[in-house]
Amino acid sequence: MSDPTPAPEPTPPAGEPPAAAPAPAGALGADAQAVLDAAKAAAGSYLGGFTTLRRLFAAEVSLARDALVRALIYLLVATVMLGTAYLLLTALTVAALRSAGAPWPLALGVPLLVSVAIAAFGIVRARHMLHYADFEATRRQLKRGFHVNPHEDTPL
Repeated sequence: MSDPTPAPEPTPPAGEPPAAAPAPAGALGADAQAVLDAAKAAAGSYLGGFTTLRRLFAAEVSLARDALVRALIYLLVATVMLGTAYLLLTALTVAALRSAGAPWPLALGVPLLVSVAIAAFGIVRARHMLHYADFEATRRQLKRGFHVNPHEDTPL
């Protein structure tokens, strides 16, 4: 009897690359090592997002710390000015207005308005400084998830 000839391999349709022959199965240790390496790479990229978020948080803490210090300084100045302005201006203005013949409500109202204006300026400045302490970038990044663009520079 004659040996049967093997059937010719089917040719792929035009436009498709020829199918690669499947690689022989490797040793179990090599396959397990490949899976372990892939898991390590996945965990490393996920932890890279945590590292970037930690750097972003550290940068915002630094910015917030500076803003909080400035805000507290303005609040301290506003408080001191409100107290001393009220005491000094009230005493001097009340004495001057009363000696000029002004009624008591007018004599007390003028220094009070000056003190309130100085305190309002301090409050406005403090609120402006506290705007930088809201961690906006960290909250925005947490909403988006840990998607990191490797082409962007990271803070710190």
